Amino acid sequence: MADDIHAAKAAALADRTALLALEEITHELGQKFPTGVATTLQARQVLEELFAQAGVEDAPLRANDPAAAARRILAALAREEDARELAEEVLADPPEDDQMGGEDLAADLTVLAGVVAFLRLHVAFRFKREQGRNTVEFRFEKKPLSNGGLSALAHSVLSLMNREP
Repeated sequence: MADDIHAAKAAALADRTALLALEEITHELGQKFPTGVATTLQARQVLEELFAQAGVEDAPLRANDPAAAARRILAALAREEDARELAEEVLADPPEDDQMGGEDLAADLTVLAGVVAFLRLHVAFRFKREQGRNTVEFRFEKKPLSNGGLSALAHSVLSLMNREP
């Protein structure tokens, strides 16, 4: 029941407010669960490696509709034990939009950071260099979403981004 309430609250947020709320939650989660991701390139590499290791081909790294993706990620974070309290607080009192509009790049980056924060709740990742190539290693820190492990996680990320494989 609470999940439905949080999903409804997230769905009711204006586009810019949804992105600002996700940005706020992502920042706080990054403090609590550091990702080691310092650049957009690294964040995209995390997704590329996740999709590659899960056998998902041609997975896009951008959401069709960043604001809608932000709402889905907010609702998903509200269902996560480690993020629920923070998500509930932000959804109860979302940040105010004090700017005159947003840029597509900022929206894409916010969604990317939100997806990485969601991933970090399930897996730890570290960057390493093997055979002249940068790679990302994943390690589950708690029970995977389902028996499919990385595949299930990759499909969850794709659904958050509104992209089905």
